[in-house]
Amino acid sequence: MIPKNTKYVPLGVDIDFSTAASNLSDSINMKNYHDALFLIQLADIGTASPVLLVYSGADNATCTSALPFKYRFGGAAAGSANCDVFGDWTDCAATGLELTHGTYDNYLLQVYVDGADMDIANAEEWLTLDFTDPGGATGQAIVIAALTPRYSSGTEVTALV
Repeated sequence: MIPKNTKYVPLGVDIDFSTAASNLSDSINMKNYHDALFLIQLADIGTASPVLLVYSGADNATCTSALPFKYRFGGAAAGSANCDVFGDWTDCAATGLELTHGTYDNYLLQVYVDGADMDIANAEEWLTLDFTDPGGATGQAIVIAALTPRYSSGTEVTALV
């Protein structure tokens, strides 16, 4: 049984890094959540290295303020021993994280965002991941978020539009 103190939200199945210069996940409205832990399965990264950015915005799919976050990678590619053993949390500036091709292909990445880092003063309640293509990036990502609710409730509500 899944505990009610965590909300799981699928945010992107097969986000293709080569589709556009900016490849967004679905957005989460964070007004009812303290923080978000994203599980990002990377696949087939090659040619160039995409950059992961985290944004808050005042609306769905609006990327206004780049946010700092914490991240850590699994210890090996998926299906290998230690793929589920994660390193230490590392701080990432709002300038983003380069997903180095040839290094993190098929790795699981955890990204943690504290809701307190969002620009709530400007009504930026929406949280979005952006996988940017510096030119020639290839690969995909599957993204699932685990959210910590602000209020306990027996009723499930959506965090999406």
